[in-house]
Amino acid sequence: NKSRLPEAAALVNKALKLQPDNKLAHHELAQIKIAEKATDEAIKALEFNVCREDLHGDSLDLWMDVLRSNNRSRYMQEQLEALTTKYPKKVEFAFGFAVAAHRAGEFTLARPAFERSLKLLPNSHKILYEFGVMERVAGHIEKSQSLILRSLELNPEQPAGLRTYGVDHKYQYGDTQFNRLNMVAAGITDMKPMEQVQIHFGLAKAFDDVGELDAAFRHYAIGGAKKRKEDPYRERDSERMFKLMTQIVCRQRFDADKQRGCESELPVFVLGMPRSGTSLLEQILSSHPDIFGAGELKLMTSVLDNIGFSQARLKLGDPEPTFPYEDDASWATRGQRYVDRLAKLAPKKYARVVDKMPGNFNYVGLIHAVMPKARIIHSRRHPVETCLSIYRILFAEGHPWSYDLGNLGRYYRRYWNLMKHWRTEFPGVMYEVRYEDNVADVEGEARKLIEYLGLPWNDNCLNFYNNDRPVKTASASQVRKPIYTTSTNRWRKYEKYLGPLLEEIGDIVAEYEAEIAHLTPKA
Repeated sequence: NKSRLPEAAALVNKALKLQPDNKLAHHELAQIKIAEKATDEAIKALEFNVCREDLHGDSLDLWMDVLRSNNRSRYMQEQLEALTTKYPKKVEFAFGFAVAAHRAGEFTLARPAFERSLKLLPNSHKILYEFGVMERVAGHIEKSQSLILRSLELNPEQPAGLRTYGVDHKYQYGDTQFNRLNMVAAGITDMKPMEQVQIHFGLAKAFDDVGELDAAFRHYAIGGAKKRKEDPYRERDSERMFKLMTQIVCRQRFDADKQRGCESELPVFVLGMPRSGTSLLEQILSSHPDIFGAGELKLMTSVLDNIGFSQARLKLGDPEPTFPYEDDASWATRGQRYVDRLAKLAPKKYARVVDKMPGNFNYVGLIHAVMPKARIIHSRRHPVETCLSIYRILFAEGHPWSYDLGNLGRYYRRYWNLMKHWRTEFPGVMYEVRYEDNVADVEGEARKLIEYLGLPWNDNCLNFYNNDRPVKTASASQVRKPIYTTSTNRWRKYEKYLGPLLEEIGDIVAEYEAEIAHLTPKA
């Protein structure tokens, strides 16, 4: 009750005067400050309980949640790292730091922190699960499955563990995992909403594997509907941003501004829709000794936020601050700050560093403005193959448009039209690769890619599936395998379930299939 917050605060302050070290009172004070939207005061109250050897566990969890929700993940990670050093025997700090480093994509820091956490608390199903997720993201699938299986042995009914293990498990009728999943699903009505989502996506994958497609798509639909309720999609906002980008970022305004961006050739952007082959391209490129694959970097939104573009300013939401520059920084300053950060992420000096964030397709014209010599590679794949693959995934974060076939189709059309805009307004700025061409001629396409990057050919690029580097994406396991041509036209068996999607993008499908007609075997 908001009207009683002052009364509650008075009581808590009275308790703190009597007992200044009362951790429960500090925790209650923090909750009051959160309700009052006094975030800094809430953090201060929580840190009284957190930054000490006899920490208050609930305060640590709340502190991490508050920092994450207020775009202060980097601060949180740095504080946890310092606390881990100061109190090396406290598993809460080691584990918190491991999770924070993992979410930042910094696996070289996360792995030893997870290992230290397990030494301190060997039978923690939570640590085993999170460690397993990290190893899966890093592409170490066997190790990941082993860790998650150990987690499930300790806590057999954890929905997230069951679903994640199932991603790389081929279900069969009667196998242990299928039976366990069904047993846990029997209690789904007593679960929290996100646990229910995990179970539905787990069941969908299991039924998909055994060919019960009616059941699979029923669970995809129910799981997606529950996920949308927890993470609503604001379609009007999405539509407005696409429209704004095409109106403001055009050749006429670009030429009128007369700014010049950073001239570095270090950055390579691999972008496109999720599940369109971006991970495969990054893996091929990063197999070259002069190219480092940095993964999916959450940097461009803050690089470009509030950018001046021919007397207009583009606000891209509320991104986490990444760089110490003023709001009206020049194109060159923005580009240079990005390049500096990119160089620091690579373990040594490389000729090219790849940022494989698919969503950067939104910013092609702006990326070209701030870094005119950056290489931009657009990965394309059959529209239905792409959308079907997206629809069947429970993403770790983001992509709220992906859990309904109609929303997904309309989003895809906006992406399709935006890419046409970039081609028209900035011809030649993007190098475009079709996934189907990659499958048909791996070496030929790889050679053209390396040539586009201005580097000499290296045969390592053909052994990309042996490249032992992190792949922070839902495609982690796929890029460890040679390319199989069966992955290019699988959607037909699902066609009867995709009506709302096909209604939205039917004409786009026809257009794309005409482009790849030369690859279709003749009868």
